[in-house]
Amino acid sequence: MSGEKVPTGNDAPLHSTGDEPGKDQPVEAVSPFQDDLRLMTLVAAGNVEAMNTVARRLSGRVRRLSRLIVRDDSLADDAAQVALVEILESARTYGARSSLERWADRITARITLRHAKDERRRYRVVESLDAPESVEPASVERDPSDSARAETVKPLDEYLDTLPEVQREALLLKHSLGHTVEEIAELTSVPVGTVKDRLVNGRRQMRRLIQRDLTLGRGKGRAE
Repeated sequence: MSGEKVPTGNDAPLHSTGDEPGKDQPVEAVSPFQDDLRLMTLVAAGNVEAMNTVARRLSGRVRRLSRLIVRDDSLADDAAQVALVEILESARTYGARSSLERWADRITARITLRHAKDERRRYRVVESLDAPESVEPASVERDPSDSARAETVKPLDEYLDTLPEVQREALLLKHSLGHTVEEIAELTSVPVGTVKDRLVNGRRQMRRLIQRDLTLGRGKGRAE
């Protein structure tokens, strides 16, 4: 009998440890956004060059998104500046679960919506202070081109501009920016059900206006 030791219960492993020769070792998944993560880590550490890189990369996108959400260019530019500062200051919260652009879009939308809401609130206060006790209804002279414009189908952004602001914002966030209903609820600080109502009512109003203009356009064509 040889002197080779027979493994006992204390010596033999109950299952593979994964360290045996020839065994495949697990490969850790690598995020496709690691370069963005390294960049934002430098920003969070106060690296000026990294901050400038992010600012150059995102400034145009942030400004375009703000102007899409807010119709007033001056207000949108102010909101874009605030959003860009917020993006840099929030660098440590970037987790590389999406691209830097997509992550920045969420911050920009939230900041712009909040900025616009604050501005509307200030405007209502000033308007109420400046309003006279009685106001005579002003006579409105119609532009002769108004009827011609009403008889053609307008660009979608013109229809969007006729909607209440909250419906317009919901439709833009959903269909232009691709946010889910839950994300829109988070961005606008309202319940999910409210977002759904705004989307349904906004789409219904858009369809009604477009159908009206299509009908008027067909009527004009027959008259001619």
